[in-house]
Amino acid sequence: MKDRSQIPRLKPTGVVINQAWCKKCGICIAFCNKGVLAFGEGNRLEVAQPDKCVGCGLCENFCPDYAITLEVAEQ
Repeated sequence: MKDRSQIPRLKPTGVVINQAWCKKCGICIAFCNKGVLAFGEGNRLEVAQPDKCVGCGLCENFCPDYAITLEVAEQ
């Protein structure tokens, strides 16, 4: 078995939404099983519950417009 203690672990530091690219399709909301993203005032996508983000990257990977970026840092 390999020693994985030296592999750097990443933790999410934020979800960045490029509002100019977001077409408000809601795919990111559907794939986020933690309820981090939501449509807010003016039907604008927002990070409603940032503390619940686990950094899975589903929102970033499934966004067809590349409007979401997941920021991570080494723990």
